[in-house]
Amino acid sequence: MFRYLKGGLIATTLAFAVAAGYLSLLIFQQQKPLSHVSRYDVAWSASQGVNEFIRLYQRITAFQNMRTQERIEDIQLRYEILKGRVNVFESGFFADFTAGESFREDVIVRVAKAVEEMEGLVADLDEPGHASAIMALMAPLEPDLIRLSSEAAYFTSVKISEYEQDLLQVHRTFMATALGFILFGLALAAVLAFQNRTLAKTQSRLTDANKDLKRAATDLAHMARHDLLTGLPNRRLLREFLEDGVIEGDRVAQDTTVMCLDLDDFKHVNDTLGHPVGDALLQEVASRIKKSVDDKGIIARLGGDEFIVVLKDLDVEASSVLAEELIESISWPYMIDGHDVAIGVSVGLAQTKSNEADWDTLLSSADSALYSAKAAGRGSYRFFEPEMDVRLQRKRLLELALRTADYEKDFALHYQPIVNLNSKKITTMEVLLRWPHTPLGNVPPDEFIPLAEQTGVIVSLGAWLLKKACKTASRLPSSVNIAVNVSAVQFQRSDIVDTVTKVLRETGLEPHRLELEVTETLLLEENSDVHRALRKLRALGIRVSLDDFGTGYSSLAYLRKFTFDKIKIDRSFLTDMESNPAHRAIIDAIIGLTDALGVVSVAEGVETWDQLQLVGDSGCDEAQGYLFSKPVPESEMLRLFGNRTWTQRVA
Repeated sequence: MFRYLKGGLIATTLAFAVAAGYLSLLIFQQQKPLSHVSRYDVAWSASQGVNEFIRLYQRITAFQNMRTQERIEDIQLRYEILKGRVNVFESGFFADFTAGESFREDVIVRVAKAVEEMEGLVADLDEPGHASAIMALMAPLEPDLIRLSSEAAYFTSVKISEYEQDLLQVHRTFMATALGFILFGLALAAVLAFQNRTLAKTQSRLTDANKDLKRAATDLAHMARHDLLTGLPNRRLLREFLEDGVIEGDRVAQDTTVMCLDLDDFKHVNDTLGHPVGDALLQEVASRIKKSVDDKGIIARLGGDEFIVVLKDLDVEASSVLAEELIESISWPYMIDGHDVAIGVSVGLAQTKSNEADWDTLLSSADSALYSAKAAGRGSYRFFEPEMDVRLQRKRLLELALRTADYEKDFALHYQPIVNLNSKKITTMEVLLRWPHTPLGNVPPDEFIPLAEQTGVIVSLGAWLLKKACKTASRLPSSVNIAVNVSAVQFQRSDIVDTVTKVLRETGLEPHRLELEVTETLLLEENSDVHRALRKLRALGIRVSLDDFGTGYSSLAYLRKFTFDKIKIDRSFLTDMESNPAHRAIIDAIIGLTDALGVVSVAEGVETWDQLQLVGDSGCDEAQGYLFSKPVPESEMLRLFGNRTWTQRVA
């Protein structure tokens, strides 16, 4: 009987063993789809697609307000990412999700078609109307995409729930099997000991599967509200915090401060060292910001190199201290992947108390203050003031007017003579650009020239000015040259040698009658292309003058590396040279240097006979200023050659 009992126990044990093996196989099979759902679910794909769609729409909207090359590149990058998301919609598990559902299939088809139609518009985004056309394609799709994302989330949750129920049923069966092993364990302890170890491993896999499910849900919730690179809150979570913060401020009269931080020269790091170094740098910057802010507020990354800090219950003084600390901390050098990296940061701040502003107003005000900080020279901070919005609006209007200007109708050229102090004759007419025809009235050159350089308009505008000036020179006496100021941006963004050569060929002006005036900023960087272009221009017979010498970054190294035909002494030294011996000594030294180098010296800003007498006594070759003539339009220019009353009093 014992033998039969033993046989029965063995048979039962084998039956339990077979059952355990089968259950293990079931568990393994259930884990695979569950793992797949947790990692590659359609909800994640849909949410990412919607996020990229909204980001692209926001970039286009921002581009409508301020059209820059950086924003064009950002929009094109966002478009490529969105196109990749659409490809995901049309394949794999996402295709299973949309199959047979007319609404879902229709949304995917319409989105794919819109993305395809947008490709040409994004490629030529600077063309008028393209940005508006893209927004018109995208706007009707947003609510349907959001609905699709919602359905995808529900679809994923249902799938996960089904797999969880299957796992739970298998788990219950398995526990019953385990109980059977315990009942028969007294007879076959050795066999059951081995089987128990198998059960422990299976239980561990079940536990890990449950943890994966919880982790997947947590990760989804986290990704929806946080930046993947730095782990900081994203725009969505920031908006929620700001809205709550302003509401709470209404109740307890707390201050809410928004700080907008933008890294200086970050694009240069990306371009020269690569995006991996740029990403690592952003992570380091985020770490330093967190260390400085600590528990005073919340930090968010809006994208790119822009960070937001929201502070509560900090007054202006405390906010200023924190802004200075952030600037100092972020500007400290970094060591990234063996590279020494140095960047700066500019900070704009906006504050509100009860009912003074909402989220959009706060962020817009901080952004205006940031723009003011960057305009002040970067590496600084500014609090928002109402007039900043006025300046920013004026800048945007001027930028739009610049981009759409008809140069022939909107701009005017004025001319100012340069006089030889020995012959008392005009040797050169300098061309000065004026912009009187704008909705904002007459715009001074020191306002629109930097804006033209920032937007790149200076390239086409400068080419137009050069051609116009050379045509005018043909109506001047053959002994008189024409001088044209050339921006550093024209050297950097165009082939200045080809432009000048083409203009001379079209106008027929002799090269030796053209003088190009450059400033020291062109020579600041050790750029071999710039020096090569300057040498080619001189080889053509064109004269090159160094303008505003004696201020800013003046260096004798410029004169050693490149030979100029003229050096123009900055007008600031003439303002009080009669009473300031130091200015007189500097002028004497510059003129002595030009004499030694065989270069013509020109005194700018001569307004009185005493100033003219002093620069003449110092040996200056030529002079320019209101004493001879203010800048005049072309219609009055020729009269200057028959009216040289100043020659009677020049010693």
